[in-house]
Amino acid sequence: MKIKSLTLRIFINTMLVGVAVYFACAVIFIDSFYKYFENQIFSELENECDYLSLLPNFTDVKTENRITIIDFRGKVIFDNQTNPAKMENHASRAEFIEAMEKGSAKVSRYSSTMLKKTLYFAKKLQNGTVLRISCQQYTSGVLIFALSQPLLCLLLLALIISGVAASSLSKKIADSIEKIDFDNPEKNETFSEFKPFIKRISDENFEKKQREEIRRQFSANVSHELKTPLTSISGFAEIMKSGSVDEKTMRNFSQDIYNESQRLILLVNDILKLSKLDEESITMEKEEICIEEICRDVIKSLKIFAQRKNVSIELESLTKDCIKGVPTVIQEMIFNLVENAIKYNKENGKVFVKIEKVEREKPYLKLLVKDTGIGISENQQERIFERFYRIDKSRAKDTKSVRTTGTGLGLSIVKHGAKYHNAKVSVKSKIGEGSEFSLMFPI
Repeated sequence: MKIKSLTLRIFINTMLVGVAVYFACAVIFIDSFYKYFENQIFSELENECDYLSLLPNFTDVKTENRITIIDFRGKVIFDNQTNPAKMENHASRAEFIEAMEKGSAKVSRYSSTMLKKTLYFAKKLQNGTVLRISCQQYTSGVLIFALSQPLLCLLLLALIISGVAASSLSKKIADSIEKIDFDNPEKNETFSEFKPFIKRISDENFEKKQREEIRRQFSANVSHELKTPLTSISGFAEIMKSGSVDEKTMRNFSQDIYNESQRLILLVNDILKLSKLDEESITMEKEEICIEEICRDVIKSLKIFAQRKNVSIELESLTKDCIKGVPTVIQEMIFNLVENAIKYNKENGKVFVKIEKVEREKPYLKLLVKDTGIGISENQQERIFERFYRIDKSRAKDTKSVRTTGTGLGLSIVKHGAKYHNAKVSVKSKIGEGSEFSLMFPI
């Protein structure tokens, strides 16, 4: 079962760590304690062996330790606890072999019950025999059993201390989280481990405020942009309804109503496109796209518009590489860039469309749309991708051409379309010298 409470999880984990530390310390302590006494016993056996080796006759020495004398062939010639004749040859015993080779040996062996083990110290004497002294020692399991009561008391104490520490720590962490001001997270003073979390909340709050501001401006702009043509249509229709206009004026009003209605259609279509890109709700899957083919189609569709403006369009493609994308969105992006290059160009101006492959940290397909038009000032370059922003609003208001006025959403669609395709959009421009827009699509 997954624990959903952070406080309980911290408490349990802290308790487990405390218990684990206790058992680790207990094991280290018992092991060190046991080895210390084992070394002490070996030292006592060595001292006793040195003492006995100095005596001319030690067969009558009384000691609790077992004394055994083994000749150079491994035969037991004396044992103070067992009849030597009944004992097997000790030539294969580890302590005998090591003593014969090195002069002395320390060896321990467990008994069959594993509750006791025998410690042996053997020393080679000057006459060639081996003097061995041994005694029994209880295993560490017996030591743990003997110390079970104090160990259990220490375990209980460790659990109590761990519990208090875990409860205090979990409460402190939970309280620090509860005290976080999520509306102003940057003002919180908390643990350094929470700083990435706080920063993320702060970034999300900032993005949320930006989105709210964009929605507010978008709603205000949409209301304004829709109201203007609707007011014109309503006014013309009201005059026509009264029947007080002649036939020529009627035709002019009809043309104005048509222009305003087309402007409304373009505006609604652009709003729908932008909304889809904002919500990333495009249903069409990405596919392999040849940018050159789309550019040719766009140039063909804008040919008449360019001719009316006396603007020529040149296309240069230096690569056949394709990209992954949504054809309709890519086409709309290129259309808006080329259309703007024509719209804001000079009389007898030119538009250059160039496609090439560039190598950065990875390969990109670069689409360049360059014109010889009126240019964009530096302060305007920061705002041209905003919704409903127009570079030349005065000219847009004066003209009656739907194509020229636009909706103010073209470059915003380019920006959001680039974001949808993980592409980069940039602009370079100087007043009176023209503009240069580039799209960098990852290949």
